[in-house]
Amino acid sequence: MVFAADVRRGYRFRILVLTAAAAAANEVWAVILAAGASTRFGTPKQLFRWRGRTLLQHALAHARQTVSDRVVIVTGAYANQLDVVLGPDRAVCVYNAGWRDGMGSSIRAGIAALPGDCPAALVMPCDQPLVDGRDLAALVGHWRKRPLRAVASGYAGIFGIPAVLPARLFPALGELHGDRGAREVLRREGHRLDVLELPAGHLDVDDRFAASRLDDEDAGTQADR
Repeated sequence: MVFAADVRRGYRFRILVLTAAAAAANEVWAVILAAGASTRFGTPKQLFRWRGRTLLQHALAHARQTVSDRVVIVTGAYANQLDVVLGPDRAVCVYNAGWRDGMGSSIRAGIAALPGDCPAALVMPCDQPLVDGRDLAALVGHWRKRPLRAVASGYAGIFGIPAVLPARLFPALGELHGDRGAREVLRREGHRLDVLELPAGHLDVDDRFAASRLDDEDAGTQADR
């Protein structure tokens, strides 16, 4: 595989030559946020293994079930370790040199890496392994019916990511700073925002206690499907 390197806006891009499917015009791309330092977890949660895969590998597999190879992975604090784990599995890997600035910088990096004709981005974290390809496909399918609207996940009485954000919101996403994430942009959408209930999204693996609950929570989620 052939790699290209580019440096702009403080982000380092390492881009594989894309397959024909990945380069297809007018298709949704997924942006997986995996740049954080996992302070509460104590070790890189992106590399935490559950059922034979790391959390990042779960996220990548679920994204690919929905958008094929059209996936951007934003790395930061543990970029080198994630590169080793991902190996040839990534289509576009973006290193966010400003990862210490918070989630907003990672979203900016991911959006900046998308092709110019991308109509929408499926923005998702790497720490929700209970959210599977069926859930992500439901979000994208809902967006296709009303492609000018944003579609957020609803869980535990709130809304947030995973979410499908149309290209008209890319400029706003490109202005995020600090810990302000996509919810900041989604909130401003008001009546133009659709929320799709996604109970599996309620568990973020932010700490060891959440990780210890994965098996039990997964059993409940599967029973509710």
